[in-house]
Amino acid sequence: MKSLRSDQIPDLSRYVPPEPESFAIPLVLEVGPLGLRGRERFDLLAVTPRWLQERHGKGGAILGRGLLVVFEWRYERVRAFLARKVEACSGATWLDVVRKVGQIAEWEGGEENVVGIR
Repeated sequence: MKSLRSDQIPDLSRYVPPEPESFAIPLVLEVGPLGLRGRERFDLLAVTPRWLQERHGKGGAILGRGLLVVFEWRYERVRAFLARKVEACSGATWLDVVRKVGQIAEWEGGEENVVGIR
């Protein structure tokens, strides 16, 4: 993972949610091969259980891809957790890796935009 940022929050590492127990933070993961230029964008929404319940109620249901449930906002912990998950995504080609990361977060690109890297 080359970077973790938010389009809506300029300094994500110093951000403190106004309601620490109920928030949603849109995240952007930029992922690319180590030592090479280029990156793919993946979008993820970090939310608390309370935020989910407030929006969907106890009887609601939510699919998890593109969603990261956190119990508190700690940038370094979230960044380290996501970096471990992304680094565990391996494959024979860059497209294989991107597809695996796409199981965690929403991939902005499409397969037609990926340059093969071996």
